[in-house]
Amino acid sequence: MLLEIEQPLLKILICDDDPADRKLVRTYLQRITDREIVLLEAGRAEEIQNALDKGRIDLVLMDNQMPGKSGMEWLAEIAEKQLAPVVMLTGSGSEEVAVQALQEGAVGYLPKSSLSPKKLVKTIDAALDKWTRLQQAMADKEKLERLATFDSLTGLYNRRAILGKLRELINLANRYKEDFSLSMLDIDHFKKVNDRYGHLTGDDVLEKVAALIRGNIRDTDIAGRYGGEEFIIILPQTTLSSAWVVVERLRSIVERAEMKDPAGNVFAITVSQGLAGWERGEDAHSLISRSDEALYKAKEKGRNRVQILLGPSLRDKI
Repeated sequence: MLLEIEQPLLKILICDDDPADRKLVRTYLQRITDREIVLLEAGRAEEIQNALDKGRIDLVLMDNQMPGKSGMEWLAEIAEKQLAPVVMLTGSGSEEVAVQALQEGAVGYLPKSSLSPKKLVKTIDAALDKWTRLQQAMADKEKLERLATFDSLTGLYNRRAILGKLRELINLANRYKEDFSLSMLDIDHFKKVNDRYGHLTGDDVLEKVAALIRGNIRDTDIAGRYGGEEFIIILPQTTLSSAWVVVERLRSIVERAEMKDPAGNVFAITVSQGLAGWERGEDAHSLISRSDEALYKAKEKGRNRVQILLGPSLRDKI
């Protein structure tokens, strides 16, 4: 026994200011019996906009000659916003119009002079197939870009991306003479967490700390996983004293947070942070090195603390 595969509902918007042309297209589409189709019609700009605003449209059949706003203009807008696939219908089979339509983002093109039920169905099927492949390609591209930019465990910027953000900020700070600070954060005794509770719990701790960082820094701050249990927090347009308030508050929040082992038992962790302010002309490597040196001093002094390391220009003034 063969199982019938149910075709999804297809919602098609017919955009044409000529009622006779709309009727012809509607008649042809109503002959399709292998799938359920809902037809919407629009002859004026406001009708098109209302149809698009109301929700999902699976396909737009757009006449090139529309009043007020041309079919090409509608095509460009719909394609830019990725609202729906568009097939352009034109009164003549101009190659120039066809090329322009495809360049603007149309997934199909059909002259009205050669319109027939068979050609219309063939064009629609090809357009929907092309749209599906384009959407999948975009999703794959976004996934690859995300993998290249964000740490897969914590969701924060990965090492390469956070260093890139730091270099961008240094260029801006040099240009506009702005201050900013950088904190290097490390989870205290993280190896003991892994040894005692296992690496899965260790991963849970990394995720929880990342979430606490994300939820307790300012919208303008930038956080990333530098490596292992180390994180970088960049605080733009922020002096050392203002940055200390932000990261000290974060340290306190992490200290009070509850972590859980596989049995559900609660335990606590702490973090140490090394804080340094960017110096004029300083590069990313130098600033990270100073923050790392401050972090080392924080651990030397007993951990669970924020240690500030003044730059040469500030030390000279003391």
